[in-house]
Amino acid sequence: MKLWILAFRNMGRNLRRTLSTAVAIAAGFIGLVLLSAYIYRTKMGLTTSTVYINHKGHLALFKKDGLEKFAAKPSKYLISREDQEKLQVILDRHPDEIEFTGKYLSGTGLISNSKKSIPFIGLGIEPVTYAKIMHHPDLMRWTPDWIFPETIATSNDLALNPNLISITAMMGELLGKDLPFSQYQGEQKSLQLAAKSYFNDLNANNVELGLRHTTGIALAEDTSLIGSLATFQDLYATDGIQYWALFLKPAASVAGFRQVLAREVKQAGLDLDIESYNGEIWGAYYNGSMSFLYVMGSFFIFLICGAVLLSIVNSTTLGIIERMKEIGTLRAIGFRPKHIQSLFWRENFILSLIAVFSGQVISEIIALIVNFAHFQFEPPGTQGKIQFMLATNWKICLVMALFLLLLNVATTLVVVKKITRPQVIKLLTESGA
Repeated sequence: MKLWILAFRNMGRNLRRTLSTAVAIAAGFIGLVLLSAYIYRTKMGLTTSTVYINHKGHLALFKKDGLEKFAAKPSKYLISREDQEKLQVILDRHPDEIEFTGKYLSGTGLISNSKKSIPFIGLGIEPVTYAKIMHHPDLMRWTPDWIFPETIATSNDLALNPNLISITAMMGELLGKDLPFSQYQGEQKSLQLAAKSYFNDLNANNVELGLRHTTGIALAEDTSLIGSLATFQDLYATDGIQYWALFLKPAASVAGFRQVLAREVKQAGLDLDIESYNGEIWGAYYNGSMSFLYVMGSFFIFLICGAVLLSIVNSTTLGIIERMKEIGTLRAIGFRPKHIQSLFWRENFILSLIAVFSGQVISEIIALIVNFAHFQFEPPGTQGKIQFMLATNWKICLVMALFLLLLNVATTLVVVKKITRPQVIKLLTESGA
């Protein structure tokens, strides 16, 4: 305890150096916190967009090899009604992990307003699942720029009228339809879908325009179409589905539940693949974006930690040189090298602790100011502008604080141990005593 008190008092011996070192550590920690806040905010936004807005779910079940080969031969890789019934029994066993599920069917074709036809890439979804997704709290928290008030307000209409479809604003422009789509009545909202069924027959459906959505991905905005699962099953002449998406509860482990589900699916004799939203193929956009952010983040973390370490080494080395006579005197009256080293690392630990706490407070203030300012920017590959936001996470901040404290203490010990190792006479001689 006496060493802690002595270490605290020693911090005031050279206030200028102590303050400059504290500022360097605090600035480094602020940089780490703000960088992690941006990466965490982006990660949660991409996760929410991938899982909910693009309807991939946390987990998705496909027919064996269906993810890669469904587009080439959809009739072969449909999940049949019999397999769906078996799978439902398995999913009913896990109410603690699964929040809700959704059956999906995708396909391509042409959408026409009797005057003009454009290609679409469509996705059929159960109306109840669509409403649950649009009202999910994570969407308004992490992706508010990609969820429109009119989309939420009309999301239950799909259950009342399965013939409704949702298109993007860009597709509306191509079809000569202005926002909001709810302004159209009668024949004005009547559209036609034409496609080749999964059994190579030409088929067509009459649908109604009434919903609007965005994928959040620029390349998909001019072709994305969403409708009810019944409409798509009728269009492609099937009662099967392409995949069954599972939306898990926050406490559930995606990787852990995937293993459990894979074991139970195999025991039931079902030939299915289970893909996660962050998989290499199923979550390609998510994977690519996060890989870039992690590489960028690692580079900046290296630079920040390097600058902090150099400041610690410089400050500690100068402090030791100035206090060489004191160190020699302490050794002469019985202090061992480990006591001297302990005194110095305690000084730097206390200083780092104060700097980290101050840095955390300043980081929270900066994050609040940035979020309140509503800065808009357009990330590469995304559709439209989104708000630049910082979301600090206390667990990540705690890990970074501990990492920085341990790094500073370890650096101090290495420097002090090297300099205080000589014998007492040599220390006193070098100090001019």
